[in-house]
Amino acid sequence: MRILCTGANHRSAEVAIREKLAFDADQRARALRELRGHWPEAEFTILSTCNRSEVYAARPVHGHPRLEQLHEWLREFHALAPGEHEDALYCLADADAVGHLFAVASGLDSLVPGEYQIVSQVKDAYAQATAAQAAGPVMNELFQTALHVAKHVRTETNIATGKISVASVAVEFVRQLYETLADKCILNVGAGKMNELMLRQLLDLGGARIVVVNRSPEKAEALAEACGGRAGRLERLPEHLAEADVVLTSTGSPRPILSPDMVRAAQQKRGYRPLLIVDIAVPRDVAPEAGEIDNVFLYNIDDLEQVVQSNLAHRHQQRGPADTIIAEHVGELLGSLNVRNIQPTIRALYRRMEAIADQELLEAAHKFSQHGDGEEDMEILQRTIRRVIRRMLHPCAKRLRESAGSDAARAHAAMLHELFELDQDDPPSK
Repeated sequence: MRILCTGANHRSAEVAIREKLAFDADQRARALRELRGHWPEAEFTILSTCNRSEVYAARPVHGHPRLEQLHEWLREFHALAPGEHEDALYCLADADAVGHLFAVASGLDSLVPGEYQIVSQVKDAYAQATAAQAAGPVMNELFQTALHVAKHVRTETNIATGKISVASVAVEFVRQLYETLADKCILNVGAGKMNELMLRQLLDLGGARIVVVNRSPEKAEALAEACGGRAGRLERLPEHLAEADVVLTSTGSPRPILSPDMVRAAQQKRGYRPLLIVDIAVPRDVAPEAGEIDNVFLYNIDDLEQVVQSNLAHRHQQRGPADTIIAEHVGELLGSLNVRNIQPTIRALYRRMEAIADQELLEAAHKFSQHGDGEEDMEILQRTIRRVIRRMLHPCAKRLRESAGSDAARAHAAMLHELFELDQDDPPSK
C-alpha cells in the first residue's frame, strides 16, 4: 500500500489561504463520499483545523489516486483556479506522509508546539472517516498508531511543559491591552472547546462581565453558566458588540459574522473606546477590514505566532527526542504494512504446496490400504510430507518477510504466483 497526504498548514499558507481550503463538518462528509466515489479501492481521512487542511489517502501501490490526482481533487473541491496558491499546497508520500501525521498528532506541527487540542481533532477526523466508511484497515492502523505516538511523545519528552496554548496566547493579547478586566465586558461568539478554554483563562483576570452568543442557544447557555456569564442572542449580535470591550470568536461559520459596518456602528456607539477582537476561527469570523477602524485591535490566528515564538525555547529543545520517537514508529508501521502486503503470497504458496501433497497422499492412501498397516503408514507419511513442505518453504517465506515492501519482494511475489500458479484469491500486492 501507499500512503499519501496533500494539504496546507500555517507554515505553508497564511490564514487568508487556509480559510479557502477549510472543511466544515458537512463539507468533510461530502468530500469523503466524493473521494470514495472517485476511487473506491482507496481509503481516505480529512483533517481540517484552524491551522491545517489535509487529505490522507491509502491505496494499492499501482492503484489510484496518484498523488497529483489527490492534489488536483483538493484544488477542484475548493474551486481554486489553476495555479492558484500552488506554492501553499504540499504533497507527501509514504514515510514522509506517515511521519507528518505522527508529528501533527504529537503537536510538533502546531502553532503552539505540544498543544493537546490537536489530539481530539485527529480523533474526530478519524471517527468521521470511519462513520463515512472511508477509512479501512490501513487508515485504522495509521490513525490508531498516530494517537499512540502522540501519547508516547508526551510521555517521554517535555514537549507540553508550561501553560502555552492557543487559548493562553489569545489571553496574552488581552493582558497587553488591559491591565485589569474590572468593569469590562467580554463578548464570546461560539461555544466550542477553544471558546471555553479562552474564557476560563480570562476568568483568572477577574471582574469581567461575560456574554456568550452562539447559533445554538442551549450551548450558549451551558457555556455561560460554566463561566459565570450570561447567554446573549445571535440576532442581537450588533447590540452585544456595542457593549463589549473584548471579543473572542471561534465558530465554524463559512463566512465572516462580524462585518466592518457592524464593527464601525458598534464603535460609534462606544465612543471609539479601544475594542480588542481575537478571532481564532478558520475561515475567519471577522472581516479583516474591521481592523482598519479607529481603536479596533483585531488579531487572527496567524498573529498569535508572534507571542508564541517568544515563549517556546524549552519546547523547541524537545523536538529532537520527539523526532527520534516518531522515526521509530514510522519504521515499525511501514514494516507492519509491508509484511501485511506479502502475507497473501506466503499463504497462497503454502496452500499450493499442501494441495499438491494432499493429492499425493490420496494416491498413497489407496496403495497403503492394500496391506494391514496402511492406517499407521498413512499417518507417518502425512507427518513426513508436511514437515518436508515446511522445511522447503521456510527459507523462501523468511526472505520474503525480511524484504517486504521492496521492489525485489514485489517482483518475487509476482514470480511465485506465476511459477506455482497460486490462487488468485490472494494476489501479490501492487
